[in-house]
Amino acid sequence: MEFKNQGIKCRTFWDAQAVIKKAEDKIRVTKNTKERQYYGQDILLEVETLLLCANYNTGNHDCMSCHSILRRYIKEYKYLAKEEKRKKVISK
Repeated sequence: MEFKNQGIKCRTFWDAQAVIKKAEDKIRVTKNTKERQYYGQDILLEVETLLLCANYNTGNHDCMSCHSILRRYIKEYKYLAKEEKRKKVISK
């Protein structure tokens, strides 16, 4: 899913965004459900890391834009990754 980055000037955001984009590309090309779920989890881990950013500032436009994008990633990928976690619990 492509989200507008709204000109965010943050190295942490762009480093995580590179990992997210690679995982999204892999989700698009793989037909294997388990692999898709794995990459969905990777995306959510990057999102979680950014949500806990030590430099977060509610008064900073870049931070607010970043969190807005992160919320959309969560909405987009939480069900894909959640299914994999549920299967692990059931199989134990």
